[in-house]
Amino acid sequence: MNFDSDQELEDFVSKFLINQGAVVEKNAQGFDLLLPEKTADLLSTPEYIRLKRESDQDREEDTYSFNYGSPLLDKMVDIACATVPVTACCLEFNYLKSQGFDKLITSLFSFSGSVGRVETHAETLTDYLAITCRYLAQSDEQKMGLLSLIFNLETGAYIPEMSELLVGADKRFTARRDNNSLTGKKVGTVIGWIERQARASLKEEIAPFIASMTRRFRRDAANLEEYYRNMQREMEQGLQRSNLSEQLRRDRQEKIALLPDELAGKKDDLYKKYSIKIKIEPAAAMMIRTPAVKLLYNASIGKKEKRLTFIYNPVTKSVDPLCCEGCGISTFQIAFCSSLHLLCPTCVKKCPVC
Repeated sequence: MNFDSDQELEDFVSKFLINQGAVVEKNAQGFDLLLPEKTADLLSTPEYIRLKRESDQDREEDTYSFNYGSPLLDKMVDIACATVPVTACCLEFNYLKSQGFDKLITSLFSFSGSVGRVETHAETLTDYLAITCRYLAQSDEQKMGLLSLIFNLETGAYIPEMSELLVGADKRFTARRDNNSLTGKKVGTVIGWIERQARASLKEEIAPFIASMTRRFRRDAANLEEYYRNMQREMEQGLQRSNLSEQLRRDRQEKIALLPDELAGKKDDLYKKYSIKIKIEPAAAMMIRTPAVKLLYNASIGKKEKRLTFIYNPVTKSVDPLCCEGCGISTFQIAFCSSLHLLCPTCVKKCPVC
């Protein structure tokens, strides 16, 4: 083992235990620990233990190895992976846009049956949630990968282009930060955003995989149909033989009559074989607090008016989309029903809210 891997292992073990509320003292051979009762139960150890690099075979009483492959390290990794790691950062900008918002909104959004303008704007702080999900698509083969999603926690808007642009932004990371934007009922709302957007984003992500499984299903189904056609043809030709007994003729006719059901069953088996099951689970998350500009916009719909709130995002240097009040998707194509619900082009045909 080289020094780097040794140090990485010790750092992981130390951070894990401190995170669990343990009192950790480092020594030349490893660590002396005083564990909380809950952590001791999870690790199946006494509350006071020593950790050393030696193997378990050579250990003293209440002394445990934390080498790679050791049972204790495996338990630590399992516990660490059981929850989604969350970090936080604050973004810093030397300059925020202060004018030209009407022109920017006009270039980005299309308004059906309405006009409007920005009445006022103000600098503010807003929160985004960046979450990375693991996915597993299983069929006759399987495909695994990661899916990155970013939402504005205030509006629910999905901002796909923000992921790459975050790399160049000035960040100040914090290990923990109290955040009132993601508590209680909001957690359930965010889960709904993730489930809805993950389905849509993953459909594009695994499109080649779906196409491959579809091609293979159609190929195998066509081969199966050809096989049964040939079988039926041969069996029908066999009925024309003059030396067949009446009983044998009836048996073959019954078998021919069963072929369509047998083919349907085989095709159903193929369908199950190539059906795609998808599992998605969160892997990591980052809370992002950033300066932004809040825009108060007055939309005129005939003789009626509705005030809308836009967020200017300094990371994308653009305005975040609005969310449809009917289905929740993010949209730049805005329409209103007679009750002034903000709707996407799909929902405006029949307002789901009214």
